[in-house]
Amino acid sequence: MEYIALGCMSGTSLDGIDCSLIKSDGVSYVNEISNEYIPYSDELQLKLHNVILKGYLADIKVINQLNQEYRDSINNFIKKNNLEIDLIAMHGQTVYHDQETKISIQLFDKSIRFNTHSPIICNFRKNDLLNGGNGAPIMPEFHRVLANQLGLKKVIFVNIGGVTNITVIDNQKITAGDSSFGNAIVNDLIYEKTKERFDVDGSLSNNGQKIDDLFKYITSDEYFLENLPKSLDRNSFHKYLDNFIKERKLNNSIYTLLEVIPFAINSLISSQSDFKIILMGGGRKNLTLQKIFKNYFNDVSLIDIYNMNGDFIESQGMAYLGIRYLLKKHSTYYTTTKVLKNIYLGERC
Repeated sequence: MEYIALGCMSGTSLDGIDCSLIKSDGVSYVNEISNEYIPYSDELQLKLHNVILKGYLADIKVINQLNQEYRDSINNFIKKNNLEIDLIAMHGQTVYHDQETKISIQLFDKSIRFNTHSPIICNFRKNDLLNGGNGAPIMPEFHRVLANQLGLKKVIFVNIGGVTNITVIDNQKITAGDSSFGNAIVNDLIYEKTKERFDVDGSLSNNGQKIDDLFKYITSDEYFLENLPKSLDRNSFHKYLDNFIKERKLNNSIYTLLEVIPFAINSLISSQSDFKIILMGGGRKNLTLQKIFKNYFNDVSLIDIYNMNGDFIESQGMAYLGIRYLLKKHSTYYTTTKVLKNIYLGERC
């Protein structure tokens, strides 16, 4: 049976909502129908950053504003596409994640109603956490169907969002985890220094150089000694931002942070020479980061060369996970999150 599903993703970059419509049987294929990125208002972005920095929900108005922007954006997307939707898969806005305490907080009000009678599936991390898993990453099963669809036997999907997560597919064997920080620490540093949101095309870091002692300091963190699977919060490495990086030249600091990303992946993969590396997420657009990846790996490409939009892989993945929830198909495994039994993800809202 084929389903039309709407997936909505709000990642740790805190910039907006990605919406995707797909067709899929939830098992063997995914066909893209439509995608749209709806940015949060500047006011909401600032409020969400403050929530994360304070570590708690300081103002219920933040949640109310988030709900309003969710409702308006998704209703407009549904209206524009004018399709009968079988389900909506809502991730919600992550504001906290900790693999040790098994706490992961995604803001989403279950009482929100959209302009459709389709079921809404949410709380995609809950089942994994309740069964001993890390709650992240949750996209490896979607990456597996992409690999099969693209005819890739040995591939590492690298999603560079606020956090960098990888899915390693070796024929049908799958392992996954958060390999390192991603855009979040870089963007937060840039915003503090320049009030710009990010390093456009890698222009700030292009003329930077690696600061050797800073690189060694960061990569000596105990997290890099852990094997997959493992997971991070977007702010897990901000202790380096606060105590060290702010004192350095911005271009060199950014370059050094970017180099950690492929270094961390390389250290996790013992024999990566015959793996294809495919970059996804907003960080793939950073030209400096692309160059650094090619210094570490032989075969690096963007997901976009396969006629897929790398900005919407996770929102399409949410839609796919929603279909698998309806089918009660497993989507998470010990090798991806350390969950104690194979289970499906999500619940009806």
